[in-house]
Amino acid sequence: METFGKVADRLYALPPREFTAARDAAAATARKDGDRALAAKIKALRRPTLAAFALNRLVRVHHDEVGPLLELGRSLREAQQQLAGAKLRELSAQRHRLVAALTEQARGAVAEAGERLGEAQLREVEQSLRAALADERAAGELAEGRLTGVLEESGLAVVSGVGGPSGRVRPVAAAGSKEEEGEPAGGSEKAERWAAARREALERVAEAEAGLAAAEDEQRAAGREAERLDGQVARLAAEAAAAAGRAERARAALERAERKAAQARDAEQARRAEHRAAQGRAAAAEQTTGRARAELDAARIRLRRLENEKGGR
Repeated sequence: METFGKVADRLYALPPREFTAARDAAAATARKDGDRALAAKIKALRRPTLAAFALNRLVRVHHDEVGPLLELGRSLREAQQQLAGAKLRELSAQRHRLVAALTEQARGAVAEAGERLGEAQLREVEQSLRAALADERAAGELAEGRLTGVLEESGLAVVSGVGGPSGRVRPVAAAGSKEEEGEPAGGSEKAERWAAARREALERVAEAEAGLAAAEDEQRAAGREAERLDGQVARLAAEAAAAAGRAERARAALERAERKAAQARDAEQARRAEHRAAQGRAAAAEQTTGRARAELDAARIRLRRLENEKGGR
């Protein structure tokens, strides 16, 4: 008999369209084997969304690529706790590249299973990957590969730069110095104020970084949507050109048919005129024939009269 973990792993490897039937069949098997508790646990498993299935499949198909994401998340959380600005900046760049790459891999993995991720599902995949970077619990849920919905971000943001409006990064002091440790020269009170101000500045930059990350994600989604719409426009333009060609051919055929119809009408009128002329000639011939027949009859009568007169003498 399969354990609950093995059943769950098998079920959450399936596309959402196959999940419910497979789950109910597994629960029925457990009941048949007499394990009602296992059957109840299996029956309680929730059907995954398409985005959750994409993440579960990503973990299974591209496990070696997901591992660096989880490791990067641990490094980010450590750097955030230590307020290590330089390290945060370095890891932030890796974060954006890795989330984008894994999102594309999730799209491909789902396509291999016969499914397609829309823009909304792709955004949910990106959100869940960012959540796994930000939160250790979310990372564990992702690695388990049994997600049913979207992971929520817990608020971790990484720093892309520390500095003024010019965007120049403030140099970070060497490791081990008092400034790096959060304590400038000049006494503990001044050091505390400096550390508090530094924490506040890092928090503001972290918030800005989170906003930037969200904007970049939206930009990528908008770019994908624009590409999809470009494809639709090109396809519709081709269809319009083909329809215009068909319409032009139909117009030419109609013109040819109209010319033939006009020619047929002209021919019909000519035949009608010829028929009327022939009828006129026939009528005239009939009259001539009538007159000739009358003349013949009169000549025969005269002939008989002459013959009769000669016989009487």
